[in-house]
Amino acid sequence: MRARVDDFHWVDLDTRGSDWDPAHAWELLQIFVGPQGEPGSESFQLVVCTPSALAERLRSHPFLLGRHLLFVPELHPDKVTAWIADRVATLEAPTWRELAEKVGRIGAWEFEDHDS
Repeated sequence: MRARVDDFHWVDLDTRGSDWDPAHAWELLQIFVGPQGEPGSESFQLVVCTPSALAERLRSHPFLLGRHLLFVPELHPDKVTAWIADRVATLEAPTWRELAEKVGRIGAWEFEDHDS
């Protein structure tokens, strides 16, 4: 079973219009993903951020967990969504549950994704 991206939603960016700086961004992105050839999709979320926005956030939150953060030098929404769609399309697993776990990580982790 393979995954497909149905849609993206930039939660705050969509309502801001042109009032934001692509070099200083901390934006929540919802990704709607389902199994190829089957109906339905699930919502996954991650924060896309630039180095300057991360540095600013760290000044007020000295510890951040990075599991659902995607770092970019500048936020170009079309490039980010194309990269994510390509990445998700390469994921494969025997069941939707296993595939959804991989989508939730976006990247591979040595100890979870090692084939024996």
